[in-house]
Amino acid sequence: MSRFRIAREVFERFPDYLVVVLVVEALDNQRAPEQARALLSESIAQAREQYGTRDPKDLPAIAVWRHAFRTLGWSASTYQSSVEALLRRTLKGNPPPSINPTVDLVNAASLRFLVPVGAHDLDTAPEGITVRPSEAGDRFLPLGEGEPEIPEPGEIVYAHDHEVRTRRWVWRQSRIGLVTPETRRVFVPIDAFHGVTADAALEAAEWLAAQFERLLGATIRRDLVDRARPEIVLER
Repeated sequence: MSRFRIAREVFERFPDYLVVVLVVEALDNQRAPEQARALLSESIAQAREQYGTRDPKDLPAIAVWRHAFRTLGWSASTYQSSVEALLRRTLKGNPPPSINPTVDLVNAASLRFLVPVGAHDLDTAPEGITVRPSEAGDRFLPLGEGEPEIPEPGEIVYAHDHEVRTRRWVWRQSRIGLVTPETRRVFVPIDAFHGVTADAALEAAEWLAAQFERLLGATIRRDLVDRARPEIVLER
């Protein structure tokens, strides 16, 4: 049985943490590339208009992650959450390129709602995915041809067994489990904190679900994992 869970140790440090989950199935990730690309371009333009004169670190949706990273002893400048890095690149004139419809939609949602949004090929994680402190035996394969990395002891990671899918919580994704044009099932986590970005995460999930259904013909299951409900079944 495939599950998504958040370890108790994460909630002990961050009791307000939550993840809104989309399980996207029957996906045609080669359909409607122009429409997905147009939505990404629209989100890029909106972000530039809305945040172009502001320092990203002053935005509450960004500041909450910088605070969390500092709490864990990570430099908030060296290690930026995926949403901060995406926004900074966009405002500097280096927005995310079009990759494939699913990735374009995920990046569009992250910019539009200012929340970290991941995308993992679910067929590459038959045992499910866990957010937990790193363990002995964990390894991370960075994008491209980089050498395997060993996460720091206790580093919060997204993991499938001992394959780390995302290092430093929502910092950098592995090359294992990337969504490709052939991907048919996707696990989409949207990370947030109650009282700060939870509403934005729910709105992002609603928006993304509508686009996946309308443009890519997918079926969607939505759920929420937090301290009160730390585990869900992805598939039986």
